[in-house]
Amino acid sequence: MMDAKNKGTGSARRRQKGASLVESALVTITMVSMIVFVMDMGRMLMVQQFIAERARTTVRNAVVNNWSASAVANFLCYNTTVAPSGGSNTAGYLGLVPSQVSYQTLGTSNSSDYRMQVVVSGVRLFTSIPYMSGMYTAAPITATFPAQSLGATN
Repeated sequence: MMDAKNKGTGSARRRQKGASLVESALVTITMVSMIVFVMDMGRMLMVQQFIAERARTTVRNAVVNNWSASAVANFLCYNTTVAPSGGSNTAGYLGLVPSQVSYQTLGTSNSSDYRMQVVVSGVRLFTSIPYMSGMYTAAPITATFPAQSLGATN
């Protein structure tokens, strides 16, 4: 009689250990997926913020130096107003090329609403989030700055 009780208790313990193993596996998979999601989203937001800051710096320099559209696109991508020796199809800052950058003036010249705008579009972002992995196109990044000195460089 004693053996039957111990035998039943042993199989219950084994079943409980198996259930604990399955629960641990499910919790671990969920936690790892959540960590990967947070890190990947943070990386994508960081890339967008880097490009937004670069666009703000570029439009500020364009306003002060009165650059052309090609000089603005080259500066944003290559940190210089001329394209490198490989041409304008060479990937620059974070893989950007000048064809992804547009530059325009808004408002009326010599008025208070006159401003310059840089728009970066078509930025491709890769994600490795489970069930969502692949390439995505980021929303266009726009930076606008009022025209101030227009060519009065030091």
